[in-house]
Amino acid sequence: MLAAFIGCGGYGVHDAYRAGLFTRPSMPEGAFSVSYKSGLRGILVDVPNEKTTRRYLGFPQKVPFYLEDAWSFCRPPNEDEQEHVSAFMKDRNWPGERFEAVCKIEVDDKVVVRGLITSVPKL
Repeated sequence: MLAAFIGCGGYGVHDAYRAGLFTRPSMPEGAFSVSYKSGLRGILVDVPNEKTTRRYLGFPQKVPFYLEDAWSFCRPPNEDEQEHVSAFMKDRNWPGERFEAVCKIEVDDKVVVRGLITSVPKL
């Protein structure tokens, strides 16, 4: 019994480590986080948390190796990004899919787009 408890606890700690939860920065009020096996880790700001009814999909962008596991802040696209979002979503005709956020990392006063987040209904 004790061995099973320790095994489950160890797996939970390992899973949290793999998801980057021990390195996640503090989150603004109302934000929530997502983490993917691809390395994309995002803190969604100004996006409604609908995890109970929607599944969040992450689309990582190519970044330098040292940014692959870094946390990014994700926000709805601004006016300048709308054209790129439209081009991304044009080829995706999935029923119920919705574009949610652009994830960015700031490095040495430069902004790197880390990934894109969409959501689909949970069935």
